[in-house]
Amino acid sequence: MRMWLLRLMLIGALQSPAVIDRIMAVVSGQPITLSDVNAVLLFHFVDPPAGTSDVLGHALERLIERDLMLTEVDRFQPPEPAPIEISLRVQQLEQRAGSADAFERALAVTGMTRDQLRRYIRDDLRITTYLNQRFGSNRDPAERAAAIAGWVAEIRRRADVIVQYQGR
Repeated sequence: MRMWLLRLMLIGALQSPAVIDRIMAVVSGQPITLSDVNAVLLFHFVDPPAGTSDVLGHALERLIERDLMLTEVDRFQPPEPAPIEISLRVQQLEQRAGSADAFERALAVTGMTRDQLRRYIRDDLRITTYLNQRFGSNRDPAERAAAIAGWVAEIRRRADVIVQYQGR
């Protein structure tokens, strides 16, 4: 009887689910995972300011803001970026990685495909176009940043944002 119980416990231990990813936040029903946060850090889409003690928290907040902005961008549909611009950005990321193999490893580590990366870059370019249209590109940078921050804060008040990450 003991041997049977031991086998059952061993099989259960071997089949226990492994954590593949963690949900850091949910924005309007869409999860932001630890893999998403790691990807934006690895590809330098988000570069935390020097001295930031909670790099993951900083990157997560930027992703939350990005998701909120994309909701508005999708409503107003700015012009699509030129495909060559997206390709150039992917090429720059590949060069920054040092080699094609290193770039492919970075994609694999983050679980991101080239197509997903291209869509991410496309959306970033669409956000930039929208922000330039709405807030002007020739404004004083501090004034523009404050206007954008106020706009994002207003969107966040209306949105359903649940943050699971507790910080470090």
